[in-house]
Amino acid sequence: MARFRIIKLKSLTPLHIGTGRENYDSSSSVLHSDTLSSALAAIRAKSGKSHDVEAFLQSFALSSAFPFVGDRYFLPLPKGKKDIEVAGKEEHLYRKALKRLQYAEVSIWNRLAAGEHLKVSSGQIQANFYLTSNEKMLQPIRKAQVAERVSVPRASGDDASPFFFEWIFFNTEGGLFCLVDASDEVFKEIKTLFQILGEEGIGTDRNVGGGHFEVEEDEISLDTPTDANAMMSLGLYLPTKTELPDLRLSKSCYSLLLRGGFMSGSSDPSLRHLRKKSVYMFEEGSSFRTSSLVKGTVVDLTPDWNGNIHRVYRSGRTLVVPIKTNDL
Repeated sequence: MARFRIIKLKSLTPLHIGTGRENYDSSSSVLHSDTLSSALAAIRAKSGKSHDVEAFLQSFALSSAFPFVGDRYFLPLPKGKKDIEVAGKEEHLYRKALKRLQYAEVSIWNRLAAGEHLKVSSGQIQANFYLTSNEKMLQPIRKAQVAERVSVPRASGDDASPFFFEWIFFNTEGGLFCLVDASDEVFKEIKTLFQILGEEGIGTDRNVGGGHFEVEEDEISLDTPTDANAMMSLGLYLPTKTELPDLRLSKSCYSLLLRGGFMSGSSDPSLRHLRKKSVYMFEEGSSFRTSSLVKGTVVDLTPDWNGNIHRVYRSGRTLVVPIKTNDL
């Protein structure tokens, strides 16, 4: 069994997470680990500690942010075929529902991570969540809502333009949490930075109250099978050159995500419309047939066409946990 310290984002106001495209009618459903790491580093730099950004990002690892309600925590399912059977139904009737599953309650996740075959009732699958019981949630764990808004141009005489904007709302008793791997000293600093981030907000439209939260520290226990044959990523993962051969990608189950975007965290407003370089990273839930406890690395994505731009880093360091799978 492994214990991890976690940071809980409680009382979370509606959230919109950019998808990298210039439209607002859809929000990303995941607050990724590299976004959180970059936000913490940007706050730290604004406080005067801009000389060691890369070293700071290398000093800890975060998971992506996952939903919780009360004391019920949810983790992403491993990529690949899910060894789950719905009682009383033919496979063709529940196959699509299983494909939509995104998160499992920790007690269920522990069993999946141990390679168990699970037989569940249909009531345990609610939206894309796999619950320990078929008890109906009084409120959705989270829900998306699209609203129509109007963009008013600064120049007089121009017409206003309507557009659609998607917010993600969270259960009033829940929010998001992320697992943290750091020394006591670094964890203390990270918690303080999260508290500042909660006051400033994360995501789009922070100036109208989006993405604000309160911070609470807690711990979570995950069962780690003694006969594990793979490692699963709990955040966006960018391997080092020495780690890459150990992943045995031909026998692994993973998906890739292109990460780029604007330099929105820059302290210089004149740079915030500029795009940084992009990089592909392994998504949450990617499972690799390796016994190595890989960690990932931090990459420099500074545009190379302007020597006056400050260094721009993205963290591909994350938490990986041992699992047993028959799918690789």
